[in-house]
Amino acid sequence: MNDTETRLRDYLNAKADTVPDSAHGPGLELDSTGTSTRRHWAPMALAAAGIAAVLTLSVPFLHGLVKHDDQPAVSGLPARGPVSAGAPKIPYTTLVQNNPDNPLDTWWAAIHDGGKTVKNPGVKGNVVARTEGGWLVNTGYPDPDKAQVAVVSTSGKVRPVGPLGGFGPRVSPDGQQFAVALSKYGRAENRVVVVDIRTGKEVSSLTVKTPNLELVGWNKDGIWFGEHSPDPVPVKLWQPGSKDVRTVGTFGPGSLHMTRSNNIVTHITFKGGQSCVTAATLGAKGLEAKREYCFKAPVAAAYVTVSPDGATMTISNIGVAVDIATGKVTKMRLPATTKWFEDALFEDPDNIIVVDESGPAQKLFRCAVATGECKQVAVAKSDEMIQQVQP
Repeated sequence: MNDTETRLRDYLNAKADTVPDSAHGPGLELDSTGTSTRRHWAPMALAAAGIAAVLTLSVPFLHGLVKHDDQPAVSGLPARGPVSAGAPKIPYTTLVQNNPDNPLDTWWAAIHDGGKTVKNPGVKGNVVARTEGGWLVNTGYPDPDKAQVAVVSTSGKVRPVGPLGGFGPRVSPDGQQFAVALSKYGRAENRVVVVDIRTGKEVSSLTVKTPNLELVGWNKDGIWFGEHSPDPVPVKLWQPGSKDVRTVGTFGPGSLHMTRSNNIVTHITFKGGQSCVTAATLGAKGLEAKREYCFKAPVAAAYVTVSPDGATMTISNIGVAVDIATGKVTKMRLPATTKWFEDALFEDPDNIIVVDESGPAQKLFRCAVATGECKQVAVAKSDEMIQQVQP
């Protein structure tokens, strides 16, 4: 996998085992999926020091009003009624731990979506998003030269789309296209390629002099990309169909996150012993801050998700939702034993779905961002791991 965020999380995972479980704080924690056993990750002083050096070096290019919210406040968001215990409305995948056919537990066993379950037809990769006729997946793992995006239909058929060797797919704001990077190690010039999902045809492309090219994301402002590097690098922006490429700023690996349906960008830094998450929009001089929320945490990386309407961001490390306009904070009322190792995903603007990895079986909870009320909505088998999928 050539995704910066994934590699950063994998690095933190690797360092986690060097610290005893007693180092855990009282909050919620997060990490990536893809290991062969149920993990008990602890906060990592060594990992924090290494990643903090990278994140602190990044140049935010943030302008405008910024408010620090060190202490959670009482949410001013309107309640939308009681939280439903119904099945999740967004897809998720399960993988079987210690599967002899998949010894590294690196690809999914089944997709669960709207009461329908589809078994993996042989794809060695990840499910990216729900799409017309099924789900968009990336394939080719562990051989990057064979990487290719495909659509898995609701009947389990695989339809490859896009160029061979394309990786890191990012879905367009309207869900009709995706972009991939075509990049070879050591090659100075590489390409961003945009593909129509329905037809599989290339509809736009951009050649860039960026080594180790990777895509950061695609939102209403365009496709964000830069060089895969452990150091801060320039991040550029391109709107498909345009010839213009803009440099937004210089950022550390994994520090930028975005949701395709809006123009809110979150920038993560680590400074003064705190993790800080800044929600911003793109302005003439770079990112313009709308809200900054800092919190004390034993890990340098924060894990953030923004609602589809761009109004709310959740921070999984500490289990809170922050209203970007007002700064009001809601604490998610999950069980005290909860271990939240994965990004929350918004089911709709009012509710998130989170994975709890505590106990013998993983569970899915629905939480209201306005009230913090949470209810269990699904449970996996004891030998399964859950990975959520973008709707």
